Amino acid sequence: MRSPALAIAWELCRRHRLGLVALAGYPLVAAAFKLLILGPEYTVTLDPPDGMAAVVLVPFFALFFYFLAVFSFGFDGDLAARQSIYPARLFALPMTTAALTAWPMLYGTVAMSALCLATALLARWAWGVEVPLIWPMLYAATFLAWTQVLAWMPYGARGLRPIVAVLWLTTINAVVFSAIYYQVPEPAMVAILAPQLPLAYLCARFAVARARRGELPDWWRMVARRGHLGPALPRRRDQSPSPARAQLWFEWRRHGRSLPIWVGILLPCELALLLVPGNDAPAVIAYTLLAGLSTPPFMAAFAAATGRTSTSAASVCSGVTPFIATRPLTSAALVLAKLTMAMWSTLAAWLLVLVAIPLGLTVSGTWPVVIAWARQGSAAIGAPRMLAVALLCLSGLMVSTWKQLVQGLCIGLTGREWLIKSSVFLRLSLLVFVLPTAQWIFASLSSLAAFVDALPWLLAALVSVKMSAAAWIATRLSRDRTLSDRVLVGGAACWLAVVLALYGLLVWLGSTPRAIPRYLPALIAILAVPLARPAAAPLALAWNRHRGARREAAAASTTSVASTRRVIGTVLVLIGVPVALALVEAMSFSVLNRNNGTIVSSNREREYLLYVPRSYDPGTPAPLVISMHGGGTWPALHRSMSRWNRLADEHAFIVVYPSGTDFPRMWHTQQPGTRLTEDIRFISELIDTLEATYNIDPGRIYADGLSNGGGMAFVLSCTLSDRIAAVGMVASAQFLPWSWCPDPRPVPVIAFHGTADKLAPYRGGLSWVAPNLLPDMATWMANWARRNRCAPAPVDSEVAPGVVRRNYASCTDRADVVLYTVEGGGHSWPGGEPAPEWLCGPTSRSIDATRQMWSFFREHRLVEAQTVGQPR
Repeated sequence: MRSPALAIAWELCRRHRLGLVALAGYPLVAAAFKLLILGPEYTVTLDPPDGMAAVVLVPFFALFFYFLAVFSFGFDGDLAARQSIYPARLFALPMTTAALTAWPMLYGTVAMSALCLATALLARWAWGVEVPLIWPMLYAATFLAWTQVLAWMPYGARGLRPIVAVLWLTTINAVVFSAIYYQVPEPAMVAILAPQLPLAYLCARFAVARARRGELPDWWRMVARRGHLGPALPRRRDQSPSPARAQLWFEWRRHGRSLPIWVGILLPCELALLLVPGNDAPAVIAYTLLAGLSTPPFMAAFAAATGRTSTSAASVCSGVTPFIATRPLTSAALVLAKLTMAMWSTLAAWLLVLVAIPLGLTVSGTWPVVIAWARQGSAAIGAPRMLAVALLCLSGLMVSTWKQLVQGLCIGLTGREWLIKSSVFLRLSLLVFVLPTAQWIFASLSSLAAFVDALPWLLAALVSVKMSAAAWIATRLSRDRTLSDRVLVGGAACWLAVVLALYGLLVWLGSTPRAIPRYLPALIAILAVPLARPAAAPLALAWNRHRGARREAAAASTTSVASTRRVIGTVLVLIGVPVALALVEAMSFSVLNRNNGTIVSSNREREYLLYVPRSYDPGTPAPLVISMHGGGTWPALHRSMSRWNRLADEHAFIVVYPSGTDFPRMWHTQQPGTRLTEDIRFISELIDTLEATYNIDPGRIYADGLSNGGGMAFVLSCTLSDRIAAVGMVASAQFLPWSWCPDPRPVPVIAFHGTADKLAPYRGGLSWVAPNLLPDMATWMANWARRNRCAPAPVDSEVAPGVVRRNYASCTDRADVVLYTVEGGGHSWPGGEPAPEWLCGPTSRSIDATRQMWSFFREHRLVEAQTVGQPR
């Protein structure tokens, strides 16, 4: 090299240029996405952060931690070791210690300052968020400089580096955060931070000089010698019980401690935010806990880079050194050691998290907020499911951490540099599109609905790719004798057991067979449990070790072809069981929940489910019941819950179950607008379509609905009162005020509502599933009675155990108003198919809402029926 500056720059860029390019390009793509797709008028809020704020924050923190590891050479050494992690090979370069120290620190300072400046300018220019410019640059550079000092310093005891780093960096953070809280002016912040850079340089130069001279103090041995404790010290064993145990110890010493140490360094810095005065708001606590829980899987992606590379120049990208490749172990045993090391590393990192987070909550006094969240969750979904969800999320994060450590193992062990670098670049490039795409999907209900409709096909495609790869890998493992038959079959059986257990848990959380399509939990379980990539690691390592040569074990194998085929067949059957289960569930759901009719209304296709009973006589005008589903459900589910088809067979009337739109599938009754007008027009045109096809009695057209569908029934009574003879409502969610109703014409109504309804409270108020206030149901029905000009005093009577019927009599045009109050009833259809009790509450069996509703409908007919009506 022509100069020390170029030598150090080449060393840093040679290994990390692709990662730096991919992460640095993320903010640029995010800015282009915001300006070109979301538009310049879109605003981002950081207090509290909205969805797009993460697009600014995620690349900043990703690059921040990545720079910490790159410029401190954290990927090149053991953070728990006594010796400096400054690469020893650089000490042989013909340059001074000052140059070895200054240039990495200078490059790191420039990179950190540029990162903060670019992020601040991006926030100001593209997102309209005002952030300071100067002192954040100094803070980031100072934090990196002290990280370099602590990483390059030799220590007298093993494991001391992480402890010192946590204490010193947490102190720096505490000083900076306190200054922010007390609103210290920017010149004072600069005065606090600027002197630390030259001080850090002097300390770093001293640390590198000691490491270059080979000075490595051993405090423990020194104390032992002075105290004559040498004979009492435990002696290291010279032999391991087996080569496999020796390899596991070696893998742990090389790579296993990196993740726990990084987590131990970063987690206190994150939890220190809880100690800053004023940071006791629930939103701040939530984001701090989320950051703490996300630290292990996030840092595992960086720690995995250490596990897939070596400091040896001959094997930087091979993932396996000649020393490892020539070990007296099979490829499967070598891979097992790496997988086991990753498991212990994951457990150690999460042990730190599970200790640090409760300790941080205790010290900061924020436990009451977390306990209140737990109580709210238990009240919403029940304590057993709340506990199951918490354990499932925790297990998912732990498995995700382990997957981050090993998911690139099969590629790294191939030894093909182009394949390794291409996969890393592809993964980092995909990160560029994840958050903007997710924000774009969730930005509008129509795009979210399209995504949800396409989600089963996307999951099915991913499952097809995964299972095809797994089948090919299993075949190669068996034919090449890379794994024994017992290991192959046992591994497939274990994978099947875990997938089925996860599937059962997810179905149990859904509670009922039809509440959630069962094929979705099956697909999710198949994708969530690792299979193909861990299984491919032995093949990749064997390919690398033998470089395509014929395997001696395979050549000398006397195993019969028939035996091999039986093993492969058994493995394929075992891993194919979940796929077959998902396929059967998908076909069953498709058959049971298919809509059978469509019309074009408001320039969009609208669906419905029609039931014409066998007792229907084309020569006799038949009544029509329009029954509308609740929010988040669909026509077939509502058909099963209400059981209208059974009565239609008995009384020869037609039932139609129209479908709402968007995601979750709903009726747009939250506020007046174009979407609500489209729903009204759809129902009106649906009536026209059915009247043109069937002999419908225009005087006996009725509308009812559950929850959000009950709100739509009220809307129809105000807009299609010249076509709807009576309406029914069950657990209705009413968001529109009575002042909105444009039609004062009396319309008969019958309603059912449970006093234990958690989603649409009987006495009104807020609901965790609805953004608007809900009215008191008794008051709402009293207003309807005034609309129908009924007698002011209702008559109450107990018609069944726990069911009180309130009847408003003497109404205009016999437009009766009836309310059934179900004591202890939930957000469900009384007498119908039970809804998930953990979510909706109990379903009453004391009364059959469908039969009572039909009896009420039969007594009411339009006085002046019209065959054609238009929405008002």
